Amino acid sequence: MSYAGPASRTRGSTGRQEPSSPAPAGRSIGPSDGPGARRAPTYSSDVDENGHETDWHRIALFGAGLALGLTLGAGAALLAAPQTGEETRAVLRSRARRMTRATGRRSQDAWDDLRNELQSATRALRRRRARQAARKALQRELEAEGVAD
Repeated sequence: MSYAGPASRTRGSTGRQEPSSPAPAGRSIGPSDGPGARRAPTYSSDVDENGHETDWHRIALFGAGLALGLTLGAGAALLAAPQTGEETRAVLRSRARRMTRATGRRSQDAWDDLRNELQSATRALRRRRARQAARKALQRELEAEGVAD
């Protein structure tokens, strides 16, 4: 007898197919086996366009492991730091202030850039309208001269 992995979940389906014959004697029918078994509802957001199910338990486990790893790594970095805690906090505060100032300048620059772009677009639109108006006026003059001849 070989082990073929967990039989409760198959790729691309919402669950196992019901067996055509009853379970052999000596085996108990589990909650996912048998013709009268109840299956967990599958929502459309749990199945992608290829029919693969999203395993939320694995995603949650990965997220918890990631958070734990980040926390342990940050703690180890603080313990192995060549500075005292007070010095480290002072450095972090100064970096935060510097980043705040830089972000403020960048956002101010972004607003200035947006204002300049809008002004140049407005000027271009006015020039285009003036050319169109001049072209129409010239066309009217030519038509008036052609009628007067």
